[in-house]
Amino acid sequence: MSNTRTITDHLLWDQRIGFDRMKAFATNRQALNNSQAGINLFGIEKFPSISINNIDGVVGNSLGFGPGSNFSNEGMFQTRYSPSTNLNWVRGNHQMSFGFQYEFTQLNIINRANEVASLNFQTFADFLTGNLNGSSSSLLQGQSNRYYRSQQIGSYAQDKWKLRPNLTLTLGVRYDWDGPLVEKYGNLFNFDPTRYKYDPATDTIVNDGFIVAGNNKLFPTHGAGDSTLKGRQWGVGPRIGIAYSPLKNVVFRTGFGIYYDRGEYFTYLSPGAGSGISGPFGVTQEPPLVIPVTPTAGATLSQPFGTVRPPQPSGNPADFASLLPNIAALEGGANDFPFGSYDIHNQLPYTENWSLDLQWQPLNDLAITLGYNGNRGRHEVLPIPFNQPGIATPQNPIHGQIYSYGYQIAGVSAEQFNTFNGGNVDLRVPFIGYSPNAVAYRASGVSAYDALLLNVQKRFTHGFQFGGSYTWSHSFDESSALGLFYNGNNPLVPRDSYAPSDYDRTHVVSFNYTYQLPDFAPTKSLLGKIVDGWGMSGITVLQSGQPYSVVDFSGSIASIYYSFNDSITNPIVPLAPGVQPSQAVTGHSGAFPGLPALNPNFFAIPFIAPGTGGVPPCDPVTGTCDNFETGFGRGGRNIFRQGFQKRADVSIFKVLP
Repeated sequence: MSNTRTITDHLLWDQRIGFDRMKAFATNRQALNNSQAGINLFGIEKFPSISINNIDGVVGNSLGFGPGSNFSNEGMFQTRYSPSTNLNWVRGNHQMSFGFQYEFTQLNIINRANEVASLNFQTFADFLTGNLNGSSSSLLQGQSNRYYRSQQIGSYAQDKWKLRPNLTLTLGVRYDWDGPLVEKYGNLFNFDPTRYKYDPATDTIVNDGFIVAGNNKLFPTHGAGDSTLKGRQWGVGPRIGIAYSPLKNVVFRTGFGIYYDRGEYFTYLSPGAGSGISGPFGVTQEPPLVIPVTPTAGATLSQPFGTVRPPQPSGNPADFASLLPNIAALEGGANDFPFGSYDIHNQLPYTENWSLDLQWQPLNDLAITLGYNGNRGRHEVLPIPFNQPGIATPQNPIHGQIYSYGYQIAGVSAEQFNTFNGGNVDLRVPFIGYSPNAVAYRASGVSAYDALLLNVQKRFTHGFQFGGSYTWSHSFDESSALGLFYNGNNPLVPRDSYAPSDYDRTHVVSFNYTYQLPDFAPTKSLLGKIVDGWGMSGITVLQSGQPYSVVDFSGSIASIYYSFNDSITNPIVPLAPGVQPSQAVTGHSGAFPGLPALNPNFFAIPFIAPGTGGVPPCDPVTGTCDNFETGFGRGGRNIFRQGFQKRADVSIFKVLP
């Protein structure tokens, strides 16, 4: 809704207000509830997720039914209010503009995962007899809804100054404050590495670094704000533009500006999308507000969690601390915690944009534009595993570990442990108790984009218009397609993954045309209404394919860091030494079985030889060697490219009188 008021001939004032609401919620239909099925879940009537590991008893096929996805029975309801106002004032050679914009967003996350139990059985016979597998069954207890709020403020001032009839200078400045997320009831948590303390002498986590928002009425962390963030969430962006016309049919334009954008989003508060509590809604299923309950001894399908419902968690941070295992527990295979967070020191991401173009109109019906656009991105958000294990060596021990291994190989006496995530991975992390897959979304990335553009538009007689454009461009970054994973090499050294962006297209050629057929009969006649007014329009695009990489997160790459439990990175599989990307390309599309697009023989797993890089030497008694440890590769990101792509769209239209 908008309102415009003309105050004087030179002063115009407009006011606007916008409102939008979005809903995205997924649920499961069920033919019967728990009481009808004879399952006691303390009055909960949503049918559980049931899985059977070995359904046939021969080849180990599994079977699952019920709402087993991390994305069912949950969703979001978002409401946004956005009032704004602008004042335009013309005074002499100056055309000045001033504006202010405010946005208030409420994002309600409704997660009913605490109403859906997860029940697991080893075999089909166990399912028939109700013999529950307690180690893989759970029921979430607690408050799994969140009510996030955020505010944004933007204001600007701009002066378009006509210095000469053919020369215009535009100067402006904009202030942006993209307020961080807060939770209505203070149910917002984060991790502060400066607070974390571990005492190796007593094997005790003295301070887990866990912080609670300042507006939490029960357990706020001293010194924490309502958002828990400490980094600057505002920025001032200058703008400058020049337009110069040396001839009546020639215009030069150039400009520069700094543009800020929101960095924090709700999905960044969750662990990576691995197994268990994870995915975009994982943050609403984490301690201390939500605690998983495991089956009691002798649990059955009819009574999986006993007869009395366990007490609801209080939200006390001490409950979270009690879940973090120390080294002794990790050595025994205890599960560590896969925390997700938005780094408390993050600042707003921004881009520096600049442009230069020439527009020439040699004829009244012909316009040619030649230009350059570029930008540099700073403080871009990357999912960084802040607890990635270090490399322990005899010269650089970590928590008492002098070797590094992701797999425990029988016969290698130096490999004493097989922790929950594999080998001694969990014992080499910077923060004992947290998972190697714990993630902090950090505003530390950089990007670059440069493009040359040529555009030609020509109007012909008899209703025909034709245009064509060509763009040569390159886009580089350290990780693209930001989501739940880091796509690249070692995430602690993002520069090693600096390469063409996933969406980079070097060449783009496009043609557009419109042809209006002439009238064949008088417009007002019946025949004219049928045969007149027809036309055709179309667009044809020829463009380079997008680049892509070969990745493997199953343990073939970086096993020394993540074993086979990598839930946060998609590490690159490098080419063999001396091999060029063109040598690995077969010439096939890869769409048909037996005809791969790439030759696997030209790739090499980055094995780490025993006795080097932290890997234990071969056992002096048995002679057994750990030949299975791998590290990250170097380079190799987006070195391949899809085939050239062609698309043509044609439409036929009719203009009604």
